[in-house]
Amino acid sequence: MAASSSSNRQFSILIINPNTSTHMTDALKPILDNLNYADVRFDYFTAPSTEPVTVSDGRVVHGLSSIDSAEDSARSALHCRPFLEPLISKYDGLLVACYSAHPLVGMLKREIEKLEGVAASGGSSAAARTRRRYVTGIFEASVTTSLSLISSFDLLDDSKLSKVQATDTFGIVSTGTVWKGELSTAVTKMLVGPGEQGGRIERFAGVETTGLTAIELHSTPPATVRRRIIEATERLIKGASHPVSAICMGCAGMVGMEEAVREGCIQAYGEQQGNSVRIVDGVVAGAGMLVAACKSGF
Repeated sequence: MAASSSSNRQFSILIINPNTSTHMTDALKPILDNLNYADVRFDYFTAPSTEPVTVSDGRVVHGLSSIDSAEDSARSALHCRPFLEPLISKYDGLLVACYSAHPLVGMLKREIEKLEGVAASGGSSAAARTRRRYVTGIFEASVTTSLSLISSFDLLDDSKLSKVQATDTFGIVSTGTVWKGELSTAVTKMLVGPGEQGGRIERFAGVETTGLTAIELHSTPPATVRRRIIEATERLIKGASHPVSAICMGCAGMVGMEEAVREGCIQAYGEQQGNSVRIVDGVVAGAGMLVAACKSGF
């Protein structure tokens, strides 16, 4: 019923760049335009560069031009929150376009829960009480999408009707070296829970990085960027104990750089197998997940 009742609706999704780089925001626009959703409008938010925020303990938090650590993602979340809170009610979906375990995703979910709680209590119109809003981050979306692409069960033995799970894995190619440990920890916590420590996730091939920050991806000579991405991709594949069948582009600033990842796959695997690896852009994956959620009314 939810899907049919929303089939003729127009949906609006806010793409959130939590750093102050308008260049990075602008780079996302053609990627999303090319998805050709006739019934979806994408709007864009870039963290203000000139408006610092005072947080609860009295500290002043400024906008960041590049998010290059876990601490940066937390600071950018605190900075963006007051500017985003008034916008939540205007959108069906919100996508946090920073490839990290970004706290803004959780913050926005709490605000959405408050809105839905008020609506459910009768403080809104009937239409508002049935409206759902959704939020995800490009990190979460790319991991979820990669798992859906690589996971499958098959029959190990037709006569015994025994099943086996595919051994394919996914990995992440990201930017600065700091993200290798940070993203590895984030994947573990996402897939097995916050209380789990250590242990190997068999479906996860790990993280390799270019050593360049998000800003440096666009200020470094393109040939150098391409070479670094190819090398990081090759290291990821050659270091994996099982076939890598999906690779996440681990930075919003890597949009449009799929060709370099593909070349790394081909150099590691050869033409045929290298071309079969799925390359997952978290911005595209996140937009697709939000559109599906809006239309289905989950």
